[in-house]
Amino acid sequence: MELPDIFFNAGPVMFYDEGLSQPFDDAYVFGPVVLKPTSRGTVKLRSTRPDAKPRIFNNFLATEEDRHSMIRGVQLAMDVALRPALTAVCRAPHLVPASSSDADVWPFIERHTQTFYHPASTCGIGRVVDPQLRVFGVESLRVVDASVMPTVIRGNTNAPVIAIAERPADLIRRSVEATPRRMNDARAAVP
Repeated sequence: MELPDIFFNAGPVMFYDEGLSQPFDDAYVFGPVVLKPTSRGTVKLRSTRPDAKPRIFNNFLATEEDRHSMIRGVQLAMDVALRPALTAVCRAPHLVPASSSDADVWPFIERHTQTFYHPASTCGIGRVVDPQLRVFGVESLRVVDASVMPTVIRGNTNAPVIAIAERPADLIRRSVEATPRRMNDARAAVP
């Protein structure tokens, strides 16, 4: 079965420069997101200090497959933007390639592509955490976010992360609720 390799993120606001620049006009924005990237980055510790920022190497679009998906996604976005329903409400484009040719689209991607803010699979279940999301070798520490996903999912991570968080929340709640009973049981057993 063939599965999609991109989806479109859209919003009724001018969003560019990774959301760091202020909108200066009314706008809408949409763009492709690689759904199941084959490129892999790394996250490493700089030191043993808990306040040290990690070294993060995103390595976006490192594979030919990811680059091809993104090029085709931008070309599809450009095609959609030319449809009558959108051209009727658009005064002028903002940040678009010079043409839909691969030669114009790829440099545009290199300059303007940004993260979708949903990193995943950096400490997957079975590699870094156990099925209860406890970090191997570290007492009382759990990881409860998209990083525990064993592989990158084919879609937005919001709903899956909520589902992931429900399980350890229940485990932690049960553990906390059981603690006073154990203490009371111990006091009752003292003569």
